[in-house]
Amino acid sequence: MATLYDSGAHRRAVNLSLNADLIAKARAEQLNLSAIAEEAICRALGLAAKRRFEAEIARSVTEYEEYLAAYGSFADAVLAMEAGGDS
Repeated sequence: MATLYDSGAHRRAVNLSLNADLIAKARAEQLNLSAIAEEAICRALGLAAKRRFEAEIARSVTEYEEYLAAYGSFADAVLAMEAGGDS
């Protein structure tokens, strides 16, 4: 699977506001909050990319359907020529 970001990029400290009880429980379990945050952000980026892709596909399908409604398809043109007795 292609990565959505440069996993080798340098790490940068950031400030986050998170539920204090959630953080306390996570630390009590010795969870790696940075890794969990990175995984969650990566999943969110993947979902955003998927939504953009699906929206682009939907736009393309709509444009294609509008084109077919206005001009017909190449197959329609070939069938019309054949029906016209062009043998």
